[in-house]
Amino acid sequence: MYEKYWKPLLIMMGVIVISSIAARSLNGHETLSDYASKNPDIAYGSSSVSSTSVSDLGVNIASDSSCIDSSMAITTIDASSDIDSSEKTTLETSSDAAIGSTSIIIENEANPDRIIYHDGFYYEPINEAVKAKIYNISYADGCPVDLSDLRYCCLKYVDFDGNTQEGEMICNKAIAQDVMEIFYDLYINEYQIESIRLIDEFNGDDTASMEANNTSCFNYRVVEGTNTLSRHAYGMAIDLNPFYNPYITYNNDGSTNCSPVGSRQYEDRSQNFPYKIDENDLAYKLFIEHGFTWGGNWNSCKDYQHFQKKE
Repeated sequence: MYEKYWKPLLIMMGVIVISSIAARSLNGHETLSDYASKNPDIAYGSSSVSSTSVSDLGVNIASDSSCIDSSMAITTIDASSDIDSSEKTTLETSSDAAIGSTSIIIENEANPDRIIYHDGFYYEPINEAVKAKIYNISYADGCPVDLSDLRYCCLKYVDFDGNTQEGEMICNKAIAQDVMEIFYDLYINEYQIESIRLIDEFNGDDTASMEANNTSCFNYRVVEGTNTLSRHAYGMAIDLNPFYNPYITYNNDGSTNCSPVGSRQYEDRSQNFPYKIDENDLAYKLFIEHGFTWGGNWNSCKDYQHFQKKE
């Protein structure tokens, strides 16, 4: 009685088998399992990406030319990964690419001598570009410290208008980590600094740098009015907001000399005014914590802008 059902049943089974073979052939013999393993984002709804190039993601990274850079390897890893901030830093990017929880990480692989402290804060040996910029200006033959003992520092700061800027500084390698830690703390506390540029942009002229209220470190020079090498010549001293924190020397008749010219109004430290460094100032506290001494505590003269450290 069931013979009339066998024929259509066999035909139906044949159609299923043929369709399955055809579909598998068109799909390159790829099973659903194979497809899922190759496309986890689609198959499982995951948005994590790994080992993807920046160009694949369509991401444009803008770089600020104020800091002299060198090549770095760029990879992507999940933001939840354990990242050592001394070796890697995360950059904020603007892109329409949907990359989920993935962050773009710049690693130190292409420049192993670069020490990255935080995003925008790093130091490294003097490269050829920096050497060409400073040679015969802030650095010259006879300098008591070798180029190999100096470090180029890139850092962020908040200017007098409250805007974030990128600064650069050259210092002795002995205080490079101190520079990172101090200026990072100043930055996150929005401590205002008018300018942080290499002294070479002022042709190595310390007076011109001070008059521009520029914060700087290394400069192969003597102490003003003497033949004695300054600690700046060793890259072991930093002058911070110098126009508001002048260098004061005393004459035998009781009069004073104030440098830079025009900053005498800031000689009287009993007065309150913006950007004054005293013992209540955050910069003072940070430098002292890192083992620096302050010129404002000297007796023979007063150098309120000046912090230095012995090796």
